[in-house]
Amino acid sequence: MCESESLRHFFDLGDQPLANSLLRDTASFASEKRFPLGLVFCENCNLVQLSHVVDPRLLFVHDYVYLSSGIPSSLHFTGYAEEMRARFLPDTGKFVIEIGSNDGHLLYLIKQYGVQVLGVDPAENVAAMANERGVMTRAEFFGEATAQKIADEFGQADVIIGNNVVAHIDDHHDLMKGVVSLLSPQGVFVFEAPYLGDMFDQLAFDSVYHEHMSYLAVKPLNKLLTQYGLELFDVKPFPVQGNSLRYYAARPGTYAIEESVGRYSALERMRGFDNFSSYQKLAKSVEALREDIKGTLLRLKREGKRIAAYGAPARGNTLLNYFGIGRSVLDFATETLPSKIGKFTPGTHIPIVDISWARQNPPDYYFLLAWPYKDIILQKEKDFIAKGGKFIMPVGGERVIPK
Repeated sequence: MCESESLRHFFDLGDQPLANSLLRDTASFASEKRFPLGLVFCENCNLVQLSHVVDPRLLFVHDYVYLSSGIPSSLHFTGYAEEMRARFLPDTGKFVIEIGSNDGHLLYLIKQYGVQVLGVDPAENVAAMANERGVMTRAEFFGEATAQKIADEFGQADVIIGNNVVAHIDDHHDLMKGVVSLLSPQGVFVFEAPYLGDMFDQLAFDSVYHEHMSYLAVKPLNKLLTQYGLELFDVKPFPVQGNSLRYYAARPGTYAIEESVGRYSALERMRGFDNFSSYQKLAKSVEALREDIKGTLLRLKREGKRIAAYGAPARGNTLLNYFGIGRSVLDFATETLPSKIGKFTPGTHIPIVDISWARQNPPDYYFLLAWPYKDIILQKEKDFIAKGGKFIMPVGGERVIPK
């Protein structure tokens, strides 16, 4: 964000496969690629970021498996759309662009309010899904050049949304040049991302994978936005993807600055987000967590318990590969997304099965890889719990649910 070279390494997760690159068959195991995965801290702007950047065409363009409409908290997008309409789109005929629009789920909801929408997403398969459901989507990477083409064809946007995408972009300057050129004078740039604080609060290091190139907080974002003539005027927390923050930016004076901006800035200073020693302590805590979790799983396995993974999310693959947990411990991983069922987890090669099959062949314990949706999952699997089944939490203070 600040183009400084004062970067200090603090956490190394080793060479890992791409977290969303599920394997189609056992023949694919031998040719699987791995890339360095580690974190560095910028002493200038305090951004936490990956130490190694993978070519985004490998990450996003072909056979992308994450679908916004398929996640358990898809209702989150209903509230998201309602807020955009009430706060920034009071009239029909407005124009909304979403960067990294995926299968068009959020834009589809916004479109119902009589708003013109356009999605931009490099994943060809999910862009095709969005177009099929009537959400006009361009299968391109977003940046200054793409923004100029859109502006020439459609004019400027009243709202630009970036939902879980700003952290996925390596060149933030190209991103911001595109946003500023495409945003109308009174327009708003709204973007959401997992919050760096979650890594400290819950040791949620599993958000670290090659797609997530940055781990965002208020201070470095403020510096970036200011460089491009925008100011952060509001910040809101949401319990999604663990805990995320939604950031709101516009040209200075367009909106009153809410107290949340100052509150989060002060909280980050108090918690030492600007101090390298905080990240060194974090890395040691994660190492201790790894030993705790592995010890629990291996003890249960020695006792003859049958264990499976609940969910096969990208973040879960980081966790499994860093912990060194594979087929010798976990019999299978469950899923509801057709795009994942029948494949194998990257690196650990655990078969992914339909949740309906798993309910007919339940393990003794589920290792809850999809832990951000814990409350929803516990409600869905109350029959499993009633019959004595238990969940093992990979993060946070709880370890086994129910005790």
